[in-house]
Amino acid sequence: MKKNITFTLLGLLTLSLGTFAQTAVCDGTLPFEEKDGLLTIEMESGILPANSDWKTGIEDPDPDLPGTAITYIYWDGPQSFNALSGAPIVYNIKINNPGTYKFEWRMRVGFGDKKGEHNDAWLKIDGEDFYGIKSGNKVYPKPLCNSDPNLTCAAGSSTQNFIKAFGNRLTWGFVTNTNDHDSHKVWVVFEEAKEYTITVDARSSYLFIDKMVLKRSDVSDAVSRNLNNPESTCYDGSLSTASNRFKEVKVYPNPTKDVINVDNLPVKSKLVISNIHGAIVKTIETDTKSQTINISDLKSGIYFISSGDNLFSFTKKIIKL
Repeated sequence: MKKNITFTLLGLLTLSLGTFAQTAVCDGTLPFEEKDGLLTIEMESGILPANSDWKTGIEDPDPDLPGTAITYIYWDGPQSFNALSGAPIVYNIKINNPGTYKFEWRMRVGFGDKKGEHNDAWLKIDGEDFYGIKSGNKVYPKPLCNSDPNLTCAAGSSTQNFIKAFGNRLTWGFVTNTNDHDSHKVWVVFEEAKEYTITVDARSSYLFIDKMVLKRSDVSDAVSRNLNNPESTCYDGSLSTASNRFKEVKVYPNPTKDVINVDNLPVKSKLVISNIHGAIVKTIETDTKSQTINISDLKSGIYFISSGDNLFSFTKKIIKL
């Protein structure tokens, strides 16, 4: 069963203590933080441009992770094979461990039965070196590759230093390539511990993208592709780490049809459930560290559960089936 839902993401994720970081509620503007050489971002966590043809959908169940659903994004507008569409989604990231990282997203072709169609998007990562590589040979996007005779341009389309990032899968899987007719994996070098950006723009329609990962070269594919990996938390350098020493709030099962459980709360707290437009649909007062909430009366869709005061706050996304 598949359900399609269109919305502009307002924010999600959690507040938790990192070993060297200051974390905050993710609202689409704060950078997702790399930890131990791994960064995992749900594609719908970016701010989808208003009034654009970017859409979100839900596939239930996830064929590779029983008991869960997939929330993905896709482009529902005209295809743009030789130029950017003008509707970029920018993901801010915080790198703590510089090095060489491989980029992949979990994707599938969302229309038709041809692996070579509806399978790509424009991609740019503003690291110090962004390229495709196979057997030690690097290829670069235009116009950067035209600026140095020692650089090789990627075969196929590229523009404004965006590459054509594609994957040839009819079923869900982690893969991202560039360079037509001779696929090259996508890599980026981060030379400093600082903030960078990943920008995605529409190229073909109906490329379904679930999540993207960046993994340093010393992290295995098995680790980076683990579907149980949580989304990376968000970094806010203005926060005081000492004021945020709370365990991560857990919300499960998610997706869910009837109830959600919330663990690791302060003994007394006020929980608020809002829809994607920010309207409050439920308010719950708690007096224990765990709470079970019945949401069977809510319509299917995306919601956010949150709590906040001067010392404690969190926001997490709920998928109601």
